[in-house]
Amino acid sequence: MISVSVILPTFREKDSISPMLRALDALNLSGLEIIVADDHSPDGTEKAALETAKTLKAPVRVEQNPGVRGLAPSVVHGFSKANGDILVCMDADGQHRPEDLPGLLAEFERDPALSMVVGSRHVPGGGFTEQWNLFRVMCSDGAAFAARLLLGITLKDPMSGFFAIRRSAYDRVKSCLLPEGFKIMLELAFLLSLTGRDRVLEHPITFAMRKQGESKLSGRVIVQYLAMLVRFVRVKGSIRRKLATQS
Repeated sequence: MISVSVILPTFREKDSISPMLRALDALNLSGLEIIVADDHSPDGTEKAALETAKTLKAPVRVEQNPGVRGLAPSVVHGFSKANGDILVCMDADGQHRPEDLPGLLAEFERDPALSMVVGSRHVPGGGFTEQWNLFRVMCSDGAAFAARLLLGITLKDPMSGFFAIRRSAYDRVKSCLLPEGFKIMLELAFLLSLTGRDRVLEHPITFAMRKQGESKLSGRVIVQYLAMLVRFVRVKGSIRRKLATQS
């Protein structure tokens, strides 16, 4: 049996965290633990999660990000506290649907050599429950194009943020992580592409409408993302050499 740790990075998710926890618990996955990786939300997210946890079968913990603020550092901290063989990252605002999670996990059962599964909106069977406005579509498509062009990755949807990674694969590349901003999934997929031994698969998901909260997309986030791509291009060779010495 494969054990699974689901990490939910949160910031101001008081209204959405309880429905998300209940939906994950209702999947009745064997060996599941849930970690709420909170970034010191001032709205009572931690309290809401802990109160809900009392009513669930799956164990739930809240881990506060002790370092640099941001989604990516929170996820990495959550991974460091996780016990599962498979580490999963999902948004807590409802856009990543819990009912899509079993499909991602089933890919690891089908292929024991698989390192990472990306929840993809842009492969057959994937899609959206709402029509995005033109600005949002342009931002998402432009960011994905830039990632493929500059980093050489082949993912159709490197921006979804919903992924599962085998712990052994994560352990191979975590020393090369420089997590900042929001795109931890892209960074991990990029690092795995440099090892020469890890395979990343895309599995279809349906991206849902946000149930609570608001988008974190801003000019600052866009600048952070572009700076991250430039940094990856600059250090690509040195990272590849470092990973080669570790294999």
